[in-house]
Amino acid sequence: MGSAEAVPLVLTVLISVGGPVAIVIVAIVLAYMRKKKRYEVMLKALELGKNTDPAAIKELFEVKTSKEDDGMGYLKGGIVVAGIGVGLFAMGLALADGGLFGPSAFMFILGLALVLVHLVIRPKNKEK
Repeated sequence: MGSAEAVPLVLTVLISVGGPVAIVIVAIVLAYMRKKKRYEVMLKALELGKNTDPAAIKELFEVKTSKEDDGMGYLKGGIVVAGIGVGLFAMGLALADGGLFGPSAFMFILGLALVLVHLVIRPKNKEK
């Protein structure tokens, strides 16, 4: 392999590995900056004398917990993953490539498993 052939290969590997890593790093830095700015705004409000009530101060600095999981994420994810499995199967049929049938079956079964998880953990009361 000559050096002219190696350059596109190296660029491909760099982009395919470095791209997702860069996205994750940017997401982490942005989340940190958002939290830091929120904290600074709360400190500034306390310095200016707003909300001197101890209960209000505790409420400002309290970390919000996520709401109770109703399992809708599993349903949505299951439908998407099963759809990807069906798409892979269709692509395998169109390309006459038998090597795509195994991964498509795996994706479809994984999607069905996520839908099943939703059915098992969904709230039993329908009062919403």
